[in-house]
Amino acid sequence: MASVLVVLAPGAEEIETVTLPDVLVRAKQEVLVASAGPGLVVTGSRGIPLAAHVQLDAVVERDFDLVYLPGGMGSATTHRDDPRIQRLIARQLAAGRWLAVICAAPIALVPQGLAKDREITSYPGVRAQVEPHARRWVDRPVVQDGNLITSQGPGTALSLGLFVAKLLAGDRVATSVATDLLAPVP
Repeated sequence: MASVLVVLAPGAEEIETVTLPDVLVRAKQEVLVASAGPGLVVTGSRGIPLAAHVQLDAVVERDFDLVYLPGGMGSATTHRDDPRIQRLIARQLAAGRWLAVICAAPIALVPQGLAKDREITSYPGVRAQVEPHARRWVDRPVVQDGNLITSQGPGTALSLGLFVAKLLAGDRVATSVATDLLAPVP
């Protein structure tokens, strides 16, 4: 069973925030949601409350098999500007562990040049912000380059979740989860 940290911040895109953790729980992975906001409940980009298990400070120094940054501009800006999150994602990639980012969240890769030699994707609206800082921007729903996985937005969240389930739990489990969800098999 892999350990997964979801970093929740105010303004997170609701679909992206809940889809990947839901898929991974179905795939029997250990998922922990940590709030980078002032409380355990933050308001999502559409005004829907989103809840965390713990505050980020309580787990930011722990190692996780995968760290996930949901998008939404408010959330993505926090991921980019919060020194705790910047240290976490740099450490994650440097250690060879998985980092998944979706939608606008790839802007968090820019300050430290974490996508410099990598192929990535993002929400088209932030492409201009991330493309100059990557080896190449690709117009695909999910892109993996080494231990970095990027995805485009709310409509690709299920594809990203199933892709990550396949990486962490294997083909059989990911296929079973997809079948149960009536989703295309990854």
